[in-house]
Parts: sequence; C-alpha cells; structure tokens
Amino acid sequence: MNAATVTKSIRISHEESQELTRLSAEMAASETALLRQWIREGLRTQKIELAIRRYMQREVDLRGGAALAGVPYNRFLREVQSRNVVVVEEDGFLDRMAFLAGAFGDDPLRIAVEKAIVQPEP
Repeated sequence: MNAATVTKSIRISHEESQELTRLSAEMAASETALLRQWIREGLRTQKIELAIRRYMQREVDLRGGAALAGVPYNRFLREVQSRNVVVVEEDGFLDRMAFLAGAFGDDPLRIAVEKAIVQPEP
C-alpha cells in the first residue's frame, strides 16, 4: 500500500454505523480495514461496469475495455460474457449474420444487424 494516504470523511446513518460495528466484530476485522476493503472492491466493480458500458456503446473494443477497467483481457472478456453481452470482434461477423438473416427470412435478426452496422465504429 502507498505510504501517502488521504483522509476522506462521510456521514452514515446510525443504523449503518451499527451494522458496520456488528460486521466488524463478526468478521474479526477493524471497521477501517473493512471500509478500505469495500472501497477497493467497489472501485474495481465500478471500473468494470463503466468499461462494459463503453464496450456496449462501441466506444472501446475488448482490449480497450480491459485497459479501462484495469483488468486482464481474459477477465474482462469473462465479465462481458457473464452479463450476456454479445462479443462481436471477428471481422465479417455482421456480414455473415446479415446473410443468415436473409437466408432464413429472419426479420428481427436482419433489423438487429442493420442497427449494429450503422452504429459508429470506436
């Protein structure tokens, strides 16, 4: 951990304070240690969520999303897949989907492919 620290102060409700005290005792950890742990976990989660949102909006590719989230590529890919986000990284994928939509007369798929094609590239 970096030796230089900054103090941040927040106000929490009486109930939240009691719950923190209870969890601290139950987990045999100081309230400070728990708060630091939860902040780190929350920051990691929010960075991943932001990166996935930017990936879904086609502002970044998988590698850019992983860099933005501060996680390895494979972890980011698993996070994207766990949210059932379609990964479209292969060249020609949308062209093949359009062909299949036409071949099978699948109008909803055709419309979805058309929407994906007209979105701006990252």
